[in-house]
Amino acid sequence: MQHDGPQFGLALSGGTARSVAHVGVLRVLEKERLLPDLITATSGGSLIAVLWAAGLDHHELTRLASEVNWRKLARVRIPRLGLLSNQGIEDFIIDRIGDVEFSDLKIPVHVVATDLLTGEKKVFSEGKVARAVRASCSIPQIFSPVEIDGGLYADGGFVEYMPVETARELGCRVVAGVNLSRYADFSKPPSNLIGMIQRIVGIIARQNGRISALAADYVIEPKLQGFGSFDLGRAEDLIDAGHSATLDIILELHASLEAPAESSPLSWLSPLSWLSWLHRLMRRGA
Repeated sequence: MQHDGPQFGLALSGGTARSVAHVGVLRVLEKERLLPDLITATSGGSLIAVLWAAGLDHHELTRLASEVNWRKLARVRIPRLGLLSNQGIEDFIIDRIGDVEFSDLKIPVHVVATDLLTGEKKVFSEGKVARAVRASCSIPQIFSPVEIDGGLYADGGFVEYMPVETARELGCRVVAGVNLSRYADFSKPPSNLIGMIQRIVGIIARQNGRISALAADYVIEPKLQGFGSFDLGRAEDLIDAGHSATLDIILELHASLEAPAESSPLSWLSPLSWLSWLHRLMRRGA
């Protein structure tokens, strides 16, 4: 049976500054010419997603990640609903790609946020890109929530940290998720209020990431031990981690996308599947 919907969906998780690791994932997909039919993204992943979908390649994203002053994306404000304003994220996007709408993107992107008035997931697929991303990146208590069309929205990681389910709902046949929470380190106690909030958010993200991974065909999990949520100045290391983790699954991803929509249950016995498995085993042992 032929699959009439999107073939390949890419789900990018949140991760604050660690979201730079997504650039390494995109670098592999570019080189392998495996461009997704659509991208679902949460929080920091949505920032990377819209820049890439607007036409910035991995070279440009690498340069931006290395040059940007991440502290300028957050501004201290008089506390009301958050300690900081992330208006800088919206401004950053507009400065790079303009105040574009979702329909202007070269690859469809669907941004996940949390609706604070209903407690439900909100998926932004139309309207202004920059404001939707800002909403998805608004960690409660740290950043003020964002108002859009009468709604109030915050970080999407609370409802779907790695939006695999959203990609499924949009009809994708094959979904690869990028989970940046797999190797989160909680061994050191938080030292201040923001650290405590980050810890709580991180724990929720890791649990949500585990749940979302069950619905993915492939899960890319960069080894980010030792990288903090706001670890600045290590863009190259983060990108390398994303690149390496993507290489672990790339042969299998190729095989899945080239296979018929309804493959034989014994397709895992094919020589290519065994080659993919051996490739991953060798990389993990390296």
